[in-house]
Amino acid sequence: MNTTLLIIIMAVFSLLAGLFLYVWLIFRSNHRRFHTTLLISWLLIALFPVMLIFSFFPESSASGNLFGFSLAGAIAAFVFIWWRGTYSSLKADKLDTLEEKIRDLEKELQERPQEKRIPAVLQHSDTYLYWLKAKRSKQVGLIAGRIEVLRKADAWVSSENTNMQMSRFYERSVSGVIRYYGAKKDIVGNVVEDVIANELARIRGDNFYVHPATVLITGSGELQNTHNVKKIFHVASVQGEVGEGYRPIKNIELCVTNVLTKADSEELKSLNIKSIVFPLMGAGTAQGNLKEIAQKLIQAAILYLETTEGSTLERVYFLTWTDVELETCREILQQSEKLVR
Repeated sequence: MNTTLLIIIMAVFSLLAGLFLYVWLIFRSNHRRFHTTLLISWLLIALFPVMLIFSFFPESSASGNLFGFSLAGAIAAFVFIWWRGTYSSLKADKLDTLEEKIRDLEKELQERPQEKRIPAVLQHSDTYLYWLKAKRSKQVGLIAGRIEVLRKADAWVSSENTNMQMSRFYERSVSGVIRYYGAKKDIVGNVVEDVIANELARIRGDNFYVHPATVLITGSGELQNTHNVKKIFHVASVQGEVGEGYRPIKNIELCVTNVLTKADSEELKSLNIKSIVFPLMGAGTAQGNLKEIAQKLIQAAILYLETTEGSTLERVYFLTWTDVELETCREILQQSEKLVR
C-alpha cells in the first residue's frame, strides 16, 4: 500500500472518529469531560484536511495568522479548522445552555402558583343591571360597595353557618353588619338589644344544627327604619369543621333557589317582596373559589326568574364588596347568553 493511500485512509478515519465524538457529545452535554472531549473531536476533524493537503500537495503554501503567529501549509489549515471549530462549538454550547435555562425558568414560572391579588374594598356605590332576554320584566344585578349604604332592596340575605349562628358585630362579614345595624343601640352606638340574632335563636330553638341551604326568616330589626328592609333571610351556606374552620356547602346554588322560593311563598305574599340582595355566600370568610361560586349563584338566580311563573320578584342583586368581586361578577353577567344590558 503506497503512502498516499494510507494517509487518505487515516484522514477518513480521523474525520469519522471526530464526527462520531461530536455527535456523541450532542447527546451527552452534561459529560464531565465535555470540553476536553470537544477539543479532541475537532482535533480529529481538523486532521482530515491536513492529511489530504499533505498527501496531494506536500508543498502547499496555505497560510494564516493566529494570535500573532504566522503559520503555513497544512499546519495552517489544521490549526485554523481546529481553533475555529472548537471556538464555534463552545459558543453554540453556551447558547444552548442559556436557552435551556430560559425554558426551565419559563416552565417554573408557569407552574408556580400566582400571587393572589389583594382585593380593595370599594368606596363608591354603583348598580349594574342586566335584563333577562326571556323575561324583560326580570333583572339580575350587582350592587357595588358596602351593604351599610344600601337602600334599594326589600329583603337582605345573610349567609350563616349550619349552626345558624350569626357573625359577631365586628367581624368582616355581611352577617355581622346585618346583626349590628339591626340591633337597638344607645346614644353612643353600643348594642342594648341584639334584635335579629335573638329572633333567629328563638326560631332555631334547640336545633344546634340545620341542613345545608336551610332558610330561616327573621324581621329586620332597626334596618326596617333605617334601610327600608322588610325581612332578613338567613341561609346555611357554610359548614364548620373542628380545626379546619368554615367551608362553603357543596351545592351552594341551592341557597339562592331556596331563598327565592321562600320570598315567593304564601306566608310572605302580603309583603310583596320585589327585590332581594345576596352576598357572595361562601366566597368571603369561608374562602371558597370566588369565580366558581359567583357563577353558580348567578346562574341559579337567572334560572329561577326564568322558569318560575307568578313570581313577584323583579330584581335579584348580588353584593360585591371589593373590586375583585365586582370585576369577576361583571364578567360572568356580560358573558351570559341569557342576559342583556
